This record gives sequence, C-alpha cells and structure tokens, in this order.
Amino acid sequence: MKMTALATVALSGLTTLMIAAAPNAAAAPAGPDSVQDTVSRLESNGYKVILNKTGSAPLDQCAVSAVRPGRDVTEFRQNRRDQTVEHLLYKTVYVDATC
Repeated sequence: MKMTALATVALSGLTTLMIAAAPNAAAAPAGPDSVQDTVSRLESNGYKVILNKTGSAPLDQCAVSAVRPGRDVTEFRQNRRDQTVEHLLYKTVYVDATC
C-alpha cells in the first residue's frame, strides 16, 4: 500500500512537471518534448500510455496538454507461503494532445 501511495505521489510530480513544461496550444510546435517523445519516455519507464488526441492535425504538429495518472493493473498470485498477494502488472498514464 505504501508503494502505491509513493507511486501516486511520484506520478503526480511527473504530471506537474510535464504540464509546466508543455508549450501552449497556440504556440509554435517548438517545445521541450514532442508528443511522441513524451509517449516514448513514459513507455520506456514502464507505463502503458493511453493517448487522447484532440484535433485533426498529424501527431508531430500536436502539443502535450496534460499527462494524467491512470489505474494500476494488478492480479492476485500465490506466493511461496501459499498466501494470496497482489502483483502489479503495469501502470497506465493518459497523455492528452491538442492539435
């Protein structure tokens, strides 16, 4: 339970940092990270990314407008002591892109 709370706090900090670093929707596409870079970085950190895109422009012309935590996906397994324990399969995160 402590790890879940710690992960939530860490993801909230990452979300705040990503939102603060994201360029405005009306700004030129030159920003700290493209949408694809953001998605790639999150996936390399073990997250399953769900991309929500608003607008019809190609993804390379979009900007990240928000990064939000999703739900943890878990399953119950038996450990060596024959106890049922919850095992984390993966974490999800939502990336909102505006074009």
